[in-house]
Amino acid sequence: MNGSKAAFIENSEIAFNEEHWQKINYNTSCYEKNFAKGNVNYRNMHLEKERAYNLSNKSLMQMEKLLVDFETHFTENGGKVLWARDAEDARTQIFDILVRNKANAVSRSNSTVLDEIDMNGFLGRKSIRVVETNVGRFALKTKDMPAYHPLFPAIHLSKEEINGLLTEKYKLKPDSSPKQMVNFVRHQVSDDIKDVDVCITGANFLLSDVGGVVLTENEGNILKATTKAKIHIVVSGIAKVIPSIDDLSVLLPLLSSHATGQCLAAVNSITFGPAKNGRPEQMYVILLNNDRSEIIAHEKQRKMMSCIHCGACVSVCPVYKNIGGYAYDSSHMGPMGSIMIPLMRGLKDYAYLTSACSLCGKCAEICPVKIPLDDLIIENRHLVATEKVGDAKMEVMFKRMIWHCKSRRKMDVHLFLKRMELKRFLGAFWGDRRELPELAPKSFSQIWKDTPAG
Repeated sequence: MNGSKAAFIENSEIAFNEEHWQKINYNTSCYEKNFAKGNVNYRNMHLEKERAYNLSNKSLMQMEKLLVDFETHFTENGGKVLWARDAEDARTQIFDILVRNKANAVSRSNSTVLDEIDMNGFLGRKSIRVVETNVGRFALKTKDMPAYHPLFPAIHLSKEEINGLLTEKYKLKPDSSPKQMVNFVRHQVSDDIKDVDVCITGANFLLSDVGGVVLTENEGNILKATTKAKIHIVVSGIAKVIPSIDDLSVLLPLLSSHATGQCLAAVNSITFGPAKNGRPEQMYVILLNNDRSEIIAHEKQRKMMSCIHCGACVSVCPVYKNIGGYAYDSSHMGPMGSIMIPLMRGLKDYAYLTSACSLCGKCAEICPVKIPLDDLIIENRHLVATEKVGDAKMEVMFKRMIWHCKSRRKMDVHLFLKRMELKRFLGAFWGDRRELPELAPKSFSQIWKDTPAG
């Protein structure tokens, strides 16, 4: 068993308890209620998803041209575009900018791509202070806890636990309401970013035709941080680029409705480069590959690059609700993580994630850009089988089962022997939390023989 699989099992065991389920199920049920309310704003959700699907496919097919056009227009606006092959390359470029500008602190947004490159850990090792602008992340930062969900970082914590984290470090009342906690964090963030000259964010979309960076949020702290900082650094995956600013009329409402159930997020901004007068004085966009080209190389799995990171598939995934966000050991969790991580990090070491799916189809049903997530997980499983990088013991088990099922004589052996074989070969994979299925007293052929003709 490799280290990653061992960590997956260990973290899954930690999350596999009643208390965790209650908190996750409560928070995700709130999401599902809000999503259902937001759906009534669409006369025809299916048609809108179809439009988004066609748009995302068009963007994917023209990605190379769109990225070059974005670079051209963003540079004309006064910004600078940097290209990063991998996480190390992105971190190096960020650190070079900080060193040149003698920065010892940065503010950051809630962003999966920043977690993907381990920006907080890297800057911490360089003794550079990081100020979190997201309320959930701000609370988690008090204990250096990573995000548990791509959109709701503290979804695994109750409001009492979040209150406890903030009370322990700051002067906050122990019985504060969620509204009071949000207001407290907003004011605290304002104080913390006063002397911070660099803000680092992700990007929701990159606009090829005008060289714009789209940021969407509900708390307003990102906009506050970017307008106070002298330097704004954007780290974005290469697949975030879309053809036109006009496409936002389709994508932004879908993103908001599937992320939080809103018609539109509270704060949506488009930044075209450094400010003409005021801040930011400098703006950089780092376009990150980090093995996304490995996903694009697969004809079917490349559809995953159309993802707009609304987090809906994670919020409805029954496997995620049971094993939690830390089990995936990545900022990409749930169904999208089960597809992306094995292809980006190596199928051999992460083949086990292809099994972290019940194939219920909820993720594909809710996806705003119609990515067939369950089908792509099956494609990954097919790759695992054809490249023979799966669990060797499971391979033996399936071969043994096929050997039995191909012979009527073996299928008709005594029930005791069949139970013994089932326990011997399937028991280890079935786990100790559920009982093995009961076998019928007679095989089909035996029942057929005993059934009178006519």
